[in-house]
Amino acid sequence: MSLLYAGWDETYGFQLYGSDPSGNYGGWKAYCIGANSQSAMSLMKQEYKDDKIPLADALQLAIKVLTKTCDATTLTPDKFDIATVTLVDGRVEYSQYSDAAAQTLLDAAQAGSASADA
Repeated sequence: MSLLYAGWDETYGFQLYGSDPSGNYGGWKAYCIGANSQSAMSLMKQEYKDDKIPLADALQLAIKVLTKTCDATTLTPDKFDIATVTLVDGRVEYSQYSDAAAQTLLDAAQAGSASADA
């Protein structure tokens, strides 16, 4: 089983790591685990431009990567989990998106893709 773990501290700020069943771990500004994770990481490294990215842009990039690397023909919220770790009033907050919130992200990405194609 692979794991993603995220956190924040005053010294390093936000951090994201992934570990695999062998115990190897790695981290970067964004990280993927599961089928096609290498393709997803490659795509994120190409697309992730800024040192700091607004949360809305990061979520859209995550959906774009999922759409391009998911084994399913159509990406639906039951095929992935998405969560955020943010700092609010000096406290670290973890939020896992519901299926409805994930569908909203998918709809926004599809609308953005359609307008880019036009």
